[in-house]
Amino acid sequence: MDNFNNTLEDISADIQWRNNELNSLKLISDNLNDDKLKLFLKGCIPLIYAHWEGFVVSSLKVVFNYLNSLQLNSTDYCDIYLTTAYEHTLKSLDDSSGYDRRKKHLINLYTEFSQIVKLDNKIDTKSNLTFKVLKEICLKTNLDINKFQEYKDELNELVSIRNAISHGENSYDFNYYEDIKKYIELLENLMLDFQSELQDLLKDKKYLKEQNGN
Repeated sequence: MDNFNNTLEDISADIQWRNNELNSLKLISDNLNDDKLKLFLKGCIPLIYAHWEGFVVSSLKVVFNYLNSLQLNSTDYCDIYLTTAYEHTLKSLDDSSGYDRRKKHLINLYTEFSQIVKLDNKIDTKSNLTFKVLKEICLKTNLDINKFQEYKDELNELVSIRNAISHGENSYDFNYYEDIKKYIELLENLMLDFQSELQDLLKDKKYLKEQNGN
């Protein structure tokens, strides 16, 4: 129970420090003249995105570390988490046209299935955490992507603007703090909903195999 509570507390603490940093953007912007403010606000977009990607990665690492601490095996996990755990091994099947290779891959899979399952906490966001990538992550972690549907357009917009700025484009100008405020609020809402989904995942043990075997 301690590890369970610590996991939830770690996710909450992660949100708190990110919100504290985001709140400081308003304080800083209030003390800048127009020219410096425009430059500062432009730089805030990659920072806001970095907090979005960073939060998803760090919170899932915390969850995966907790699940690994339970030392569950292949008969415990549901199909989704088994597939996620063995994804890299399964990819090797793409190159298994010969009998000997198929036998080798089968032995590798059987050997791994007979051991405690270890989830890889290297979360692949493709450095471009759009709604599409978020959907893929939710699919692999048994989270409900429908909870994030309302954020789809604004999230994709944030990522698009961040990419343009990061690539040195000069097509976006931000003159007032209010111009970036909606992206800060977007991130705050996304983090809270993602936290809620992770809490439900752990409390309801959605990572375990159900009675029907799925």
